[in-house]
Amino acid sequence: MNVVLTTLNSKFIHSSLALRYLKAYGKSQGQAYDIVEYTINMPVLNILSDITERDIDVIGFACYIWNIEMTLHVVALLKTVKPDIIIVLGGPEVSYVADEILHRAPSVDYIVQGEGEEVFTALIQHLSTYKTLENYTIDGIRGRDVHGQPCGSSSVVEVKDLSVIPFPYTEEDMSDLAHKIIYYESSRGCPFSCQYCLSGNKNTVRFFPQKRTISELQWFIDHHVKQVKFVDRTFNCAPMHHLPLMEFISQADTRTNFHLEMEAELMGEREVSYLCNAPKGRIQIEVGVQSTYPKTLKAIHRYNNWQHIKKVISPIIESGNTHVHMDLIVGLPHETKKRFGLSFDDLFNLQPHALQIGFLKLLKGSGIRAMDDYHYIFDPLAPYEVLGSHVLPYEDVRFLKYFEDVFERFYNSERYRTVFTYIGKQLIDNRESAFDYFSNMTKAWLAADNHKRNLNDKDQIEFLYSFLKKHNDIVAIELLQYDVIISYKGKIRTETIGLSVQSKKLLQSSEYFWKDEQLVRRYIPEYSFKEWRRIRQNYFEVNLSAATVDYLGINQNTNDDYMRVNEKIPIIIDVMNTVKPFIRPAMKEESYGS
Repeated sequence: MNVVLTTLNSKFIHSSLALRYLKAYGKSQGQAYDIVEYTINMPVLNILSDITERDIDVIGFACYIWNIEMTLHVVALLKTVKPDIIIVLGGPEVSYVADEILHRAPSVDYIVQGEGEEVFTALIQHLSTYKTLENYTIDGIRGRDVHGQPCGSSSVVEVKDLSVIPFPYTEEDMSDLAHKIIYYESSRGCPFSCQYCLSGNKNTVRFFPQKRTISELQWFIDHHVKQVKFVDRTFNCAPMHHLPLMEFISQADTRTNFHLEMEAELMGEREVSYLCNAPKGRIQIEVGVQSTYPKTLKAIHRYNNWQHIKKVISPIIESGNTHVHMDLIVGLPHETKKRFGLSFDDLFNLQPHALQIGFLKLLKGSGIRAMDDYHYIFDPLAPYEVLGSHVLPYEDVRFLKYFEDVFERFYNSERYRTVFTYIGKQLIDNRESAFDYFSNMTKAWLAADNHKRNLNDKDQIEFLYSFLKKHNDIVAIELLQYDVIISYKGKIRTETIGLSVQSKKLLQSSEYFWKDEQLVRRYIPEYSFKEWRRIRQNYFEVNLSAATVDYLGINQNTNDDYMRVNEKIPIIIDVMNTVKPFIRPAMKEESYGS
């Protein structure tokens, strides 16, 4: 029997861990499956064509909120042109609503409910012999009777002993996934029962063997994997399990980055120490706070000790070694737009490296979907995103969608890190609301009709420059110029934001400096003057205020007093950021203020 496992990933860089687990477990039971992955950006007919070129008896689709509608479209067409093919669906988007899917999609033959390794293998074993499940029940498999009506098990199953599931990756995978994200898990389940999520439905957590996990992490390191993204719902829920893993990750000799989803509530001194002292860039953590409003947290069965969260997260951010990504959700019970703004300010004041704003998804099978008291309106199609609630009208949801877009483009972009770190510090020091600040930026964005335009990087930079200029913050404007030079490697040069093209004539005004190789080597080791074109490409001279120079920490160990009394200081910036910015030495007759 020829079996193919497939899914429609949301992006090309994504890969399916679930399919690889199914294949690995099937192989351990003497079965062989092929894996074929597509994306939701591919035309449906192209996917259909590729599938039908293969000799397939059974095809299994992994279903998620980002692909369920397109998957059902594909399987309907597939059954039309290949009526004898057996179609099996699995994944969180079908596990809790099997009968609904079977009624809606006549082309679907079976649904795997829950974790599929054991039950899918049992299904294939039975179909290989009997061709049908008629008069036979497999726990976790929902199918159809002779009249096409749903029948079989209604159980959503778990694999009790994760040690029976083999390591999902092979040498061949390392070649195929060279430019994709590698997903991995050391545990399944969640100890919490957040009502917007499916992971804690059974409130159980199971672990893969610890020694095996460490050896598998070493395998990734040996294969020079760029990033391993753990999909454990709460990585740090059991110290006996996660602390040895954190110790191994911190001490390993590798350039591999490890992404962990951690619960700040469960962090103690040892977790904080590992995250503060790990090599820079080794670990990045995602911390889902979701809200800081006690009434909201109580409604969704979640507990946050905000004082503890601040205590453990602040030193990690300040250490600068571990990237900290924090999450909020728009649309939770009782949280108005104004109250959401307070949650936003709470998190922003910690200055995380990224603050992601998500919108409540009323997932099928989640507790919150059944909560009638909050009068939710939401998109009936996946991903079931909230449109309004008892305290959050649609107009506020719409504004917050624009707010999220603007915040994501600018603050969460690594391209403008210097200027927004400065702005954040100013807001915090002055006890001003970051939510109000970015709300005003959003209003300016909407007033310019930017939400209706397809903007390029230059357009966005010009908008931000204009916004900062209206605030009359010279340091912020100059830090934006600095970020643009570094982030875009000098390729965006426009008078609109005060960055003129580095013409030969302009650079020749400092010809004495560039032609004095011995002098330049004090700042740029191994420098030699060859041609003006190369200097124009690699270096940018910009005049900055003394306050900006101070903020950037540019060395002013010579002529310090003289430089500060002048209006502007000429700074030379290496666009590739291989050497630190420095003050161009002045000729005796040169005035920095002229």
